[in-house]
Amino acid sequence: MIARRQFIGSAAAISAGAAIMSAKPLSAHPPTVERLGALDPLETMIRLRSRTDGALSIAWLEAQREIVIDGDIRPFCKLYALVLTQFRKEEDAYIGNTVEITYYCDSRTGELLETTIIPGGTKPVDVPIYRAGPQEVRFKNSLDEWEKHEPSKTGSSSDAFAPAAWVHLVRGVHNPSLLGDTVYLRADEYGRVYPDRTKPPSVFYREWIVWQADARDLMETDNPSVPSGYSYSAASGLRPWMKLEGKQGHTMSNGVGGKVERVDQLPPQLIKLLQEHDPRALDAPESYFS
Repeated sequence: MIARRQFIGSAAAISAGAAIMSAKPLSAHPPTVERLGALDPLETMIRLRSRTDGALSIAWLEAQREIVIDGDIRPFCKLYALVLTQFRKEEDAYIGNTVEITYYCDSRTGELLETTIIPGGTKPVDVPIYRAGPQEVRFKNSLDEWEKHEPSKTGSSSDAFAPAAWVHLVRGVHNPSLLGDTVYLRADEYGRVYPDRTKPPSVFYREWIVWQADARDLMETDNPSVPSGYSYSAASGLRPWMKLEGKQGHTMSNGVGGKVERVDQLPPQLIKLLQEHDPRALDAPESYFS
């Protein structure tokens, strides 16, 4: 356990890039496309996203979100998110037990939004903190399945984002590509919410992530985790808490993130938000899974 006061100063001195990328000497044999073909896409994605050995992994996201109403695009907020994950292998799939905490913040100051007028809305609404998990998430090279979403099991605030419903999930992991000494790997996800499987769908979510890492970390070691960063893009239906009933629109998000070894390597603003609202995630992140 790390006391919160111990990393306030040190976190500010660590850049996000330094936290997620490591320097290592070049080998005598540069990465090649042939060696790239030996990498299993799914296992590679888990090594980039989390760990293959079941230990706790810590990742972060910083993104901008916009509201699109009838083709009118307006800035909305900045997102800061923490994702804690433990993965296990089961046949041709990896099962992740995941906790996510996301803060909706002022785009300019980074301070938490508590109430706001959503672009396209007319009255102030309360802005919830998104807390979900621990909940299991399945990953395969190609996945197409249904699952039952029950907010009472995934977090007290999750029903403000999507009420109890059936969710049709499509996830894919693409073959990695090599550019110079860097490997890139794209993973995407599409979810569609059906309050009743016999009726039309409501909320949707579409996500694209491109992971990157030093090719030698992936090709020359069998480490369960490698230093990595990622770019993030997503589109999502309007959520119940936004109170934009009758509006035709969605949100668009884009940002960057990465994986760190310790909570004191998280971006300073995310650490500040966690200290104020979810200190358990800093003091004892492993306790979410016990």
